[in-house]
Amino acid sequence: MKRIVALTLAVLMVAALFCACGEKKSEDTASSSASSAEEPKEVKAVVDSKYDNGFAEKYAKSVTTDEDGNKVYEFDNQSYKEYTRNYNNQISASITTEVVKNHDSKFGQYCYLNDDKKAVIVGVNPGMYDEASASKEAEGLAQMSFSYFKGLEDSIDTVSVIYCNANDQEEVYGKFDFPIE
Repeated sequence: MKRIVALTLAVLMVAALFCACGEKKSEDTASSSASSAEEPKEVKAVVDSKYDNGFAEKYAKSVTTDEDGNKVYEFDNQSYKEYTRNYNNQISASITTEVVKNHDSKFGQYCYLNDDKKAVIVGVNPGMYDEASASKEAEGLAQMSFSYFKGLEDSIDTVSVIYCNANDQEEVYGKFDFPIE
């Protein structure tokens, strides 16, 4: 019975993630065209070979290897957005599965990667946060996100895992920072 509830929770969290990650359509196509004309036409992401799993290859216009052995992916704007959205969703779903596996169905409501905060966000139901279990699992969740954050145009060197109130993300229960080596 617990597995059915956990599986249902995982499916609902992934569905909520997909709903939250959809693109907004502009009602004014003229302003949409103007803003896209201002965006750079090409995006380049240099990914350390340690974190490259090839996910970006099907989205990139070109793939080369630099003198340090890093993969250099070049995208147009649209394919870069599609790549980051799909890769974020894939990693977020894997993290959600891991969290559901470690907790009962009352623990939380969502997990996702937040580019702006450079973090894995875990939305926990009030009263369910446990510092000891969070500190044990946070490093593993961060490591699952390393390949995503290192595959961005502006890659980062530190990932945070933030456990927050699922109903108010400003209420942080715990934050753990992990360097990407």
